[in-house]
Amino acid sequence: MKFLLIVFLLLAAAMFWQHTRYLHARRDFVRDRQRLFYDTRAFHALTFVRVAPGFELLEELRGLRLATQEAEGIDWVYAGKVVMNGNVSQQLGPVDWSAVILLQYPTRSAYESMAASEPWRAALARFAESYTQGFERPALPNLLLPQALLLRRWARVLRREPSNFPFARMPGIEERPEVQTRIGELLGESDLGAHAIAIVNLQKVGTPEQRAADARYTGRMLSAMAEGGYGPMHLGRAIRVERDLDFDRVAIVYYPGVEFFADLVRSTFFQKIIGDKQLGDTQASITVPILDRL
Repeated sequence: MKFLLIVFLLLAAAMFWQHTRYLHARRDFVRDRQRLFYDTRAFHALTFVRVAPGFELLEELRGLRLATQEAEGIDWVYAGKVVMNGNVSQQLGPVDWSAVILLQYPTRSAYESMAASEPWRAALARFAESYTQGFERPALPNLLLPQALLLRRWARVLRREPSNFPFARMPGIEERPEVQTRIGELLGESDLGAHAIAIVNLQKVGTPEQRAADARYTGRMLSAMAEGGYGPMHLGRAIRVERDLDFDRVAIVYYPGVEFFADLVRSTFFQKIIGDKQLGDTQASITVPILDRL
């Protein structure tokens, strides 16, 4: 009995440690203000914006935030400056998005009221282009994401799997011009992205064959995330709120900084699995946190 109690306490301590370290990363590095517990009627909305020439991004985003101040129960969860649009959606087209914001509304009707309000419409109209994707983010499954990664980490230890770290550089990878350009763009945001980036993904699942390949890629990435202490922050079912676009999932994933991500994409680990990432359509925007500047 005493042995079982000790095991239980050790498990509880490990789970508490896992929860607190992910919460620390979310609050202090990603500047993500998602409440851990909220009403089941809550509705989330991602808004992609492209700033018009001659306008300043932070100033325009502050205008959007000001437009929501009079409404009750609206939480600004995350705001990110787009470093690059890594994967471009066939449905959205090649838009050079400037930023992505994530807001939580008390209900879907609260979102619809805000979307139709004059202050919001006027603030949004100052941007050259925008797109909003709604999604349902269930609180409990998202709350347990760090614990799911902890289980994966324990499974790695029990199976005695070799470590994914440190990343080994893929031979010849830096000779590719497109890689040099993207790495330069990443490292150019070393100020805002020193400790965190968040990749905002809109996803439409593909054929059964594509899903099987994508599952292999996801499994390998989650294995590294479990070992490295980073990973998904927001997962949910996509809900159409504007335009005739069809996405199935929303996923926002945290990585510990631009230098880490640059090492990841140049690694043999990543280059050997990226070919298995197959979706019917996807928009993946790499962002650095800016909510604390709005």
